[in-house]
Amino acid sequence: MHSIEEKVVHKVLDETLVAQNRIHGSVADLPEVFTSLNAVAGNLVAGNPIVIHHWGVSDSDGHDMDVCLPIKEEIEGNELTSVKLPRKDAMTMIHRGPYSEINHSYSRVSRHTYERGHPIAESTREVYYNLDIEHPENTVIEIQAILHDWTERYMAKLEAVLGLEAKDEILAPISKLSIDSPADVRQKALCESLGILENMANGEQQFEILSHCAHVYPIELIPPMRDLFRSTRSVDIVIEAMTSKGGYYPKLLRREGSIIYSEKSPANPSAYKESKNAAERRRAYCFCPLIRDCLDETPEVFCYCSAGWPKQLWEGILEHPLKIEIVKSLTKGDDTCEFAIHLPKGVT
Repeated sequence: MHSIEEKVVHKVLDETLVAQNRIHGSVADLPEVFTSLNAVAGNLVAGNPIVIHHWGVSDSDGHDMDVCLPIKEEIEGNELTSVKLPRKDAMTMIHRGPYSEINHSYSRVSRHTYERGHPIAESTREVYYNLDIEHPENTVIEIQAILHDWTERYMAKLEAVLGLEAKDEILAPISKLSIDSPADVRQKALCESLGILENMANGEQQFEILSHCAHVYPIELIPPMRDLFRSTRSVDIVIEAMTSKGGYYPKLLRREGSIIYSEKSPANPSAYKESKNAAERRRAYCFCPLIRDCLDETPEVFCYCSAGWPKQLWEGILEHPLKIEIVKSLTKGDDTCEFAIHLPKGVT
């Protein structure tokens, strides 16, 4: 393996027109799908297959994957759609060898990304230069860990809520950061920015801005629970369904009257279990590389961002704006993060 190919490299992935087919399964199913896509696209093929892994939609049979083939112009076929993959920032690395060993490469990409304080989006792209099931040592895949666009979301909402002048003032501490700024530098700049935000915006504005910065809840998971609620009008049935399923549905849910309490599970369960002190335990619990190494210094307001995750889910299910409160958070000195979702009047 050549050292240059082992490097983790930041790339800006251009908008790409693709023929796309969504499947539910495993990597072993991909060669057949690649063959059918190539047959339909013919001489319109414009690049190697790209697979988008939707890890949040998973069960014992596998997970959802968008199997994509870059094309020169739009085409339509059975089970195919022509879509444009949006422009994204990604940390990338070439993996050579069996797919069963790709987690080692993913660990390197994740470590490189988190050392720079960047959160990674829920869905990962892989470019398949060669997938050889019979001779897996010949497999060559580029991992593309898509970066969650936290700063862009922060910038957009700051301007929408507070105006251009306030946005520029609040962003000043982070405006000098580069893609390779180390995590501690990024974290310090973010904390300074949040301090300015606290002085320039009220609580409602802070929530509106920061909850918009949350990771994007997998849209595929919302319609089944929305439809279940539409048919039963029962939040309790929805909670029972969520806690019995795999994927990214919350598991630590309880209802008390008109409030659903949703507690996060640890981000790194093994490290959480093996932690030797409270600081290690809280770091292992935290999902966010932006703040997990400076929890005691981070303004409490930051966790309005985390509240945006259950907000997306429950507003999508109930089809109604909701009030979300932070009950516990690591930035408040708690050992866990818990949110109170206030149900609308009339919901049973």
